[in-house]
This record gives sequence, C-alpha cells and structure tokens, in this order.
Amino acid sequence: MLEPSTAGLTAQEIQDLARDAYVFGLPMVEHYRLFALGFLSDSPQVRPANVFLHFPRLFTPKDRDVVSANNDTLYSEANLDLRGEPVVLDTPELGGRYFCVQLVDITTNNLEYIGTRATGTDPRRFVIAGPDWKGELPESLKDALVIRSPSMFVAALLRIGVQGPEDVSKAASLQQQFRLTPLHVLTKRPAPTLPDVVWPPYFDDKADSSLKAFEYVNFMMQWHRFTDAEQPLLARFARIGVRPGARMDAQAFAPEVRAAMLEGVKDARRVIQKRPVLKQGWELPDPKVGAFGGDYPLRAHVAWNYIYANSPVEAVYPITHLDGEDRLLDGSRSRYVLRFPADALPPARFFWSLTAYDADTRMLVDNPIQRYSVGDRSRDLKKSSDGSISFFLQHDAPEPQRVANWLPIPDGRFYVLLRIYGPTGSALRGAYVPPAIDALSD
Repeated sequence: MLEPSTAGLTAQEIQDLARDAYVFGLPMVEHYRLFALGFLSDSPQVRPANVFLHFPRLFTPKDRDVVSANNDTLYSEANLDLRGEPVVLDTPELGGRYFCVQLVDITTNNLEYIGTRATGTDPRRFVIAGPDWKGELPESLKDALVIRSPSMFVAALLRIGVQGPEDVSKAASLQQQFRLTPLHVLTKRPAPTLPDVVWPPYFDDKADSSLKAFEYVNFMMQWHRFTDAEQPLLARFARIGVRPGARMDAQAFAPEVRAAMLEGVKDARRVIQKRPVLKQGWELPDPKVGAFGGDYPLRAHVAWNYIYANSPVEAVYPITHLDGEDRLLDGSRSRYVLRFPADALPPARFFWSLTAYDADTRMLVDNPIQRYSVGDRSRDLKKSSDGSISFFLQHDAPEPQRVANWLPIPDGRFYVLLRIYGPTGSALRGAYVPPAIDALSD
C-alpha cells in the first residue's frame, strides 16, 4: 500500500520524510498516551468523556502517575469529546483565588485559557465547540464565551491555587463546583448519535523506537483540522503512509523503505532530545511554548519532556539539573544554596515556588517534614537583613536557624523546577534568569 507513494524517492528522501513526520506527529502520540488513560477500558482512570476527574489534595511522593507534579495547586482533568456537540463549562465564584483551565488540542497547542488571569474569578459560562459544529446556542447561553477548537478531542486541565495545608479543604470544595455539561443536556434534546471510537491499545513511544508510533499519529490526526499552511506538509508525509485515519502496516513495506524510515525515526529522536541552551544552569521556557506555530521540533521537545506545559503568559517553569559549576545536582555529594537577591525575586503576579524532584523517577522527594516545595507562600520564611532569600537544598536537616528555608532533596541526583504563576516583567518577556544553585563547602 506504500510502494506507489514512495516510487521515485531515494532512501535519503524517505529517511528525511520519516524524520519530519515523526517530529511533527510525536506530540499527538504523547497526547494519546495520557488521553488513553481515560478512555481505555483496562485503565485504572477510565471515565466518561466530558467529566472532570478531581484530585482533591496536593500531590505527594505517594502519587506516582504524574511526573514533575506541582505541590501548589489542586488538579482536575477531563477529556472533552466535541465530535457531535459543544460542551458547556460552568465556573464558580472564586473570590480572587488563582485558577486556570488550560484547554489543549490534539497537537498539544494551548487553544485557550479560562481563569483568574484570562477571564476573571466571577461565575461564568463557556461553550467549547469542535471544528465541525454548526448549530445554534439557546438563549440561556447568549452571554457565554464561545471557544472554538480545531480538535474534536480536547484535554481540559484545571488548577486551583492553594495557600497551604489549611486551605486544601476550601479549595477542594470550590473544585467540585466546576461543571461540564454536554449541550444536549441543557437544551433537553436527544444526544447526538456518534459512532464508538475504537481506541488502540496503550503505547509508550518513549520505550519503542519502531515505526509503530506512526500508526498512532495516523489515528490521532483524524480528529484534528489542520491549517492551510500545514497541508503541504501533510501531502509530503502521505508519501510514506502518514495521513489522517489511514491504516499503516510497516511490515508490509519493502525492506529498504522500512530501513530508511527507521533511520528517520532515529534522527527525529535525536532532534527531539537535543539539549537546550542553558543560562546559569537553567533551561528557560521558549516564548513560543503552547502556541508553537511552525516550530515542530520545539513542540515535540516540550511534549516529550513537559507535556501540557503552560503558555508563558500563564506560568513559566525554569528548570535546572545543574549547579553553578555545571555539575549535575546530587544530594549524595553536596549541599546547596539558592540565593535570590531582594531585587531579583521571581516576578509573579500570583505566586511562585521551588520544587525538587528525584532525577530518576521524576517524582516528588519523600522527606521527614513532608515539605515538597518552598516559595513566597511558605510559612516563617526567613529573609536576610538585605531582603534576600536563601533556600538550602540538602538531604539531611540543616541547622535549626535554616530549617524554615530548607527544601529537602534526595540522597542522589535531582532537579529543580521554579514555577512562576502569572509572570510579570522580565519573566513574561522570557528574560528572567534565576540565580545559579551553588554547592556549599563542608
């Protein structure tokens, strides 16, 4: 089924096409991996579409399903099925509390935000519609904000800010008041008749560098309406069998075609995992994150490493694996200090935090004081006389006068995420560089 399309192509041209198609399609495969947790019948998180799954507590090291989880907000997530009709989102009165609903399309672009920054904290209604819907809204929704998605399936990710352990129950009560309702329920009409989607078995592209990923690219592409600018790319990829909804059987390819495509996959994975440019050891978010445009290598890199990353206008997450001497952070070898000068604190409209993660598992760090992050909401945080703040990153407890500013780390390799919610000034421009993390001499 592939041979007529590849006629006239050299092995190098096939290899290049496979590389570009893999880079282009990888985010959809990563998106599928998480989406499938809600749709596959054998998943422990299986649930209906258009229903929030709420996590009414802050994540701890016991939570093993989410890598690099934050310890700042409550999470909720929903898989929206927009094939037949829109879904209506009702948000409650938040009283100025930080929240955001991040809407992510199949390609992992953030199509819109709902929340404190974007739409305010008053109760509101939002209509989220797919690309093919052409119906009319009832009078009761005339004041609702309509959000159009280019994808028929959308991830809705809700985060609600928490001020501390004593605030969790109040935040969880608000969390339960976010509601998703298919349009037909509000109009009291029959539900649209839709064919069942046969979701393919779970597939982990990180552990499988074969051509199988292209089967999942094809499956996911059928649920998205690509832009006019992307049509020439799709036409190129079709020459190697990568096209929306098409069935692909790589074993049916001629051996030389399959070999060239496998080389292309190797090239693509090198592109995706290319080490970013660092400043003072920190990887800074690219301003295009979340609205990638034609920067498909960046989109793939972010999906591979930090899928569903926030757009910089909402939050930025500088990350570092290195100390100030460009050595890997390692709690078995050193103790560390991160000092923020008074005039260089993270510029945040809402709040900021530092979180350490085990480098091998990418999970939060278990510790005797059950402290998983520190930041501007930390109780009893101590400032120096000049207004600077020093955080002490070490495995064992520091001396008593430093405990308030202690961020526990593992007895091994780790990395640190700085989260800035509602970035302002230099952070919003992508120019804010956190101080280097320095090793302390014993």
